[in-house]
Amino acid sequence: MPSCYALHRRGRSALFAIVAPLLACTGFSQSTAPEAIVGERLIPAEWPVSVRPASHAENETNLLIVCHSGLVMWYDEETGEVRDEPFLDLSSTGLDLCDYGIMSEQGLNDLILDPDFETNGLFYVIYNGYRPDGTGTFIDERLVCFGTNDDRTAADTDTWSEVIELVQPARGHNGGQLHFGPLDGYLYISTGDGGGTGTGETGGGSGGDDHGPIGNGQNLETLLGKLLRIDVNGLDPYTIPEDNPFVDNPDALDEIWAYGFRNPWRWSFDRLTGDKFIGDVGEVDWEEISMESAGSAGGLNFGWRLMEGPMCYEPVVDCDPDGNLELPIFSYPHENGWCSVIGGYRYRGSEIPTLYGSYVFTDACGFYDVKFWSLTEQADGTWVDAPLDIQVPDGFVPWDETRFAFSENNRGELYLCTRLNIYKLVYDPADQSGGEELADALRFTPNPVVIGNDAVLDMGANAFLTRLRITDASGRLVHDVELSGVEAPYTWNTAGMTAGTFIVEAWSAGNAAPVRGKLSVIRP
Repeated sequence: MPSCYALHRRGRSALFAIVAPLLACTGFSQSTAPEAIVGERLIPAEWPVSVRPASHAENETNLLIVCHSGLVMWYDEETGEVRDEPFLDLSSTGLDLCDYGIMSEQGLNDLILDPDFETNGLFYVIYNGYRPDGTGTFIDERLVCFGTNDDRTAADTDTWSEVIELVQPARGHNGGQLHFGPLDGYLYISTGDGGGTGTGETGGGSGGDDHGPIGNGQNLETLLGKLLRIDVNGLDPYTIPEDNPFVDNPDALDEIWAYGFRNPWRWSFDRLTGDKFIGDVGEVDWEEISMESAGSAGGLNFGWRLMEGPMCYEPVVDCDPDGNLELPIFSYPHENGWCSVIGGYRYRGSEIPTLYGSYVFTDACGFYDVKFWSLTEQADGTWVDAPLDIQVPDGFVPWDETRFAFSENNRGELYLCTRLNIYKLVYDPADQSGGEELADALRFTPNPVVIGNDAVLDMGANAFLTRLRITDASGRLVHDVELSGVEAPYTWNTAGMTAGTFIVEAWSAGNAAPVRGKLSVIRP
C-alpha cells in the first residue's frame, strides 16, 4: 500500500517487557494479521448500527440487531430466523420516538444491556428524538433506561427513566456508542462535538466545530466532543465515579473522562486488556484511530479541533507546543473515496486464530481497492497497518452498501453492519491446513518453575506450535506471538518473568482452538 498513512505511538509502557528474553531465545516473530477474512451473510437489515448479544451468557446465540431507524430485531443465530416480535421498536411503526432520515445522523445509535440484566432486566439506548412520555417534546439526544418483560425477550416500554440529555447545536456528530468498562463496570458514552462543517478548505483552519472560540471538543464545560464515564443506577439517577479526572475541577463537568473529539461514532474496549480504541471521524483531511491504555487515569486530550489526525488544524502550526495532546496510532487521508472512519474491535475470539490480537476497522465510504484495515501491535509497542480483504458472498454492493459498524459477541467473535446486511467474520481462507491431535491440557516441566530456569511445554505428540499467548492471573495480556511452526516439546527460559500464576494458551497448526494450561513462576 502507498505510504499515505501517518502512524504514531505514545504514552504506553512496554507491555512485553517481562518477556523480552523469550523473544531473544526462541526466535519469536512479530505478529501480523491475515490478508483476508471470509464473512458469512446472516440476514438483511435496514441501516443496522450495532449487534448485541441478548444476554451476558458466554454462549448466547440470540442477537439484538440495532437499526438506526429505531427497530431492534431479535435474531436467533442457531436457526437463522428473526422473531416476528422485535425486542424494541422506537421507530414510526412502534413508539415513534426516533428522529430519523435516510443517511441522517439522527436515530437510534446504540443499545447495551445492564451488567445485571439477568437480574434486573434493564437496558440502555441512546437516540435522537422525542421524550418517551407522550408529550411530543423533542430533546436532541438522550440516554434512556428501559425495563423488559419477565423472560427478558422484549422491552417493557412502560418502565423507563431518562438518564442523561445532550443538547446538540446542529443535526450531526452525535457519537453515541455505549460500553461498560470491563475493569471498572462504569458506563462510557461517546459524544460528538455537536455538528457543523467548515469551508472544506484543506490544510486546516476550515472552521469546523465553530461552537464558541475553542470549539466544543476543547470546552470542558460541555458534554459534547467527549468520552463520558458515569455510574448508572438503572431507573434511578446516575452518579459520578469518585476517580473521574475532573471531579475537583470547578471549570469542568464531572462526567467527562476524555475530550478533544470531533465525532467518535464507533469505539470499543479490548475485552482482554481494557484498552480503548476510538475511531474519530475527521473534518477535511484526516480520519484517525486513537488508543487509551487501560491504566490511564483519564483526562486525556485527543486533539480536536487543535488537531485533525496527525496534523495541526487550528492553529495550522504549533498547535501542541507542550506536547500534551494524544496522537492517533493510525491516520489516513481523504482519498480513494474514504470519508468517515468506522472504529472496530481488537479481535479476541477463538474461531479465527490468525486474527487474534489485531484491531479491525473500516470506513463508511471507499469502494475501491481498500475497504478494511487491520492494526497489529508489535513487541516494541508500535502498530503495523495492513489492508484487510473481507470476502462476503457475491461481494459488497458498490456504492450502496455503506459500512456502519463492527460488533462483538460474548466470545469475542466479530460482526459487520452495513446499510443492507449483517455479516459474521468466520475464518481466514489461508489457514485451512489439517489439524494435529492435541493433548487435553498443556503440561509443564517443572511446574512451578523458578525464575531464570527453563520450562518445557508439552501440547501433544507431533504437534507444531504456531502461536503462544500468556495472560496473568488478573487477565492482563503478558505475551502473544505467532511462530513459524515449532515441534513439541517446546522449551523456553523464564528469565525476565515475574513471580505469579500465568494462563498459557498454545495453538497447533490447523487447530482453531488452543490448548490451555496453568504455569506457576516462583522466585529463587
